[in-house]
Amino acid sequence: MSAACWTWNVDPVLFDIIGPLKIRWYGLAFLGVFSVGYLLLAWQMQRGGRDREVAATFVNWAVGGVIIGSWFGHRFFYEWERVLSDPIYLIDIRKGLAGLSSHGATVGLIVTIILFARRYRIPIGEMFDRFMWSCASGAFFVRMGNFFNSEIVGRPSDVSWAVCLPRHDNPPIPRHPTQLYEASIGLGILLILLLVDRIAGKEKRPRWLITGVFFTTYFICRFGVEFFKAHQTLQSTSTLTMGQYLSIPFALFGLGLVAYALKTQQPSGPVAMGLVNPGEIYEPEKVKTPQGGKKGPIPKKNKKKGKRK
Repeated sequence: MSAACWTWNVDPVLFDIIGPLKIRWYGLAFLGVFSVGYLLLAWQMQRGGRDREVAATFVNWAVGGVIIGSWFGHRFFYEWERVLSDPIYLIDIRKGLAGLSSHGATVGLIVTIILFARRYRIPIGEMFDRFMWSCASGAFFVRMGNFFNSEIVGRPSDVSWAVCLPRHDNPPIPRHPTQLYEASIGLGILLILLLVDRIAGKEKRPRWLITGVFFTTYFICRFGVEFFKAHQTLQSTSTLTMGQYLSIPFALFGLGLVAYALKTQQPSGPVAMGLVNPGEIYEPEKVKTPQGGKKGPIPKKNKKKGKRK
């Protein structure tokens, strides 16, 4: 194997503050996950006729869901034998948030979205659809964080774009830069969602379509990139990696959602259902009783928009 490679030897710590307090590149990546994720979710919520404040509230829930899901997911999926031999390791945080699983984060987010949607009376499918944009951008930031940490590395390779990671290998070994592959996948899927959304008529798109497209494309791509990633838990003689085994049900789930969305054609949200006009905010907790005795929502008008027709 040729030793040709480009070298990535960036210190994971951006700068020290005081004592053990440090600013890490990985921490900035997580800041990007939640800040950009909030902006994308707020855009989707407002376009669909919901209050942007819902997005800010959900971000607080999502932080907990991501951390808990990715933490326990890594230990259950990738370090189960160690957990069996040392159960305390399951809750050992002395080394910080080292070892986080994207599949575990997915499970954590699924549970969080369901609980949040029920709590705030938002259709579960709508909540999933509006959050998938944030998931795509999050995939980019997380993998860039992994790259700055020189972790989740690729397999040894002699391709001309191979990278050497002295902080991971001594002596350095040319490897596939799989962190960058996956970061590119995140950006690519974000563009795919924009295209699908536009073709499907934006708010006229059927509910669950965006979620189905995200799960299908992301986990099929994740399955493919695993062929270039170093094995994390299973033996190198295994036909598939743990990441591939975990990606299969998620990809099939996505395909099923696409078929379901196209068949049922459920409206995407309040604007599509005619509950409010574009630019107005649907508030289901504020209702009034018309003369017929039926309750209906009172839309809140956006100050920047015209009057309701």
